[in-house]
Amino acid sequence: MEDFLDQLNIIQRHKLRNLRTRSIAEHHHLDWEVFEELHARPQMEAAVRSPAWRRLLTLAEPTYKELVLEFYATFTHNQKGNSDHSNAVQFTLGGVKHSLSYWEFANALRLNSREAGGPPLRLDLADPTDFASQAYFQTICLPDSVDEEYVASQTRAALLRPEWRILNHLMCTSYTPSAGSANRVTLRTLWLMHAMGHSEDTIQLGYVLARTFTKPAISTTRALVCGPVITALARNYRVAYTGMTVVRGPSPFSEATLRHQHLLALHGRQRWIEGLPQPPPPAEGDQAKSSAAGGRRGRRLVPRRAQAPASPSPAPRSPSPGSPPLVVVPISDQLAAISQQNERLLAGQELLHTRLDRERDRGRRIMSGQHYIMSYLGLDPSAVHYPFVQSPGFEDEYPPPTGDGGDAF
Repeated sequence: MEDFLDQLNIIQRHKLRNLRTRSIAEHHHLDWEVFEELHARPQMEAAVRSPAWRRLLTLAEPTYKELVLEFYATFTHNQKGNSDHSNAVQFTLGGVKHSLSYWEFANALRLNSREAGGPPLRLDLADPTDFASQAYFQTICLPDSVDEEYVASQTRAALLRPEWRILNHLMCTSYTPSAGSANRVTLRTLWLMHAMGHSEDTIQLGYVLARTFTKPAISTTRALVCGPVITALARNYRVAYTGMTVVRGPSPFSEATLRHQHLLALHGRQRWIEGLPQPPPPAEGDQAKSSAAGGRRGRRLVPRRAQAPASPSPAPRSPSPGSPPLVVVPISDQLAAISQQNERLLAGQELLHTRLDRERDRGRRIMSGQHYIMSYLGLDPSAVHYPFVQSPGFEDEYPPPTGDGGDAF
């Protein structure tokens, strides 16, 4: 990676140094086969009717660290009220600078379904003024929540129907991470989900993505998002990224992921995706029998001498009809979570070392200045006690000035 970044002379080094200490967010995408197995594909396709949004939300690409760092180090968003503005989005990939309009930016990702220009440019995505949020919320919420009042950034996502909960979680974690928690429904996320439900494009996706990239690019702490989108741009511009560092592969919404993130519960009618076969309720006789015999207090302790001789363990039995199905988390998901945690620890360690070096340099400058002032006043600098810890070999590296009036800084 160092050889690749050293060839990019256009990157601002101070900005790249900050970017290398920040984490790269995990990016999820929709996998139609998963929802086909859950008998929920018709509901998801009805929720996402826009062809452009379908192509964006099903984008399955790996994330490369070098591409992400290069893109964010050179990305600028010149927001103007014109969708044909030629330099609205500027970035560099593979050492080549690109200056595009919003439509050209979306076209590079194969997201346009119209001719040049596309739908009208909406600059009020963060706060859509002409959007009937309450009326639209009532169309996507659970039947029991129709009478609930929608309050931006306060309404719980648990009130949404399952397919819309999944889309809300996807937008909040992968495309609008600064908009709020995935457990709440923000006004911007609600507006974007409203745009997905139209068969025709109603907003400029190029502008939506430009807004998504803007905050992490100008911030110093936010996680870097949309790694697969950057990879898709690099593929379109034929950037050779074969030997680059893969942060993580494509992360589809698998059934295990949905259950782990409480988007698909083991039971409960409000969280089951419609059409998924539910476990039948236990019979009254079985329930009474299990309650009488279950638990520690209902068990009989068999004396040790009465136990049967050891025998091979029986094969695992299938769960009873009344019990919820067992969930096995794939080892790949566990390894991905461990790898993500290690990356965060390494990023924090590197940031700590950077701050320690900065404080050490500051202390050295203070000591050098005090040496100069004491020598200028004719005092003995060695008689001064310094309240900070000196590093080994400090006097050899920074000897005190001789008092000849030279600049000690």
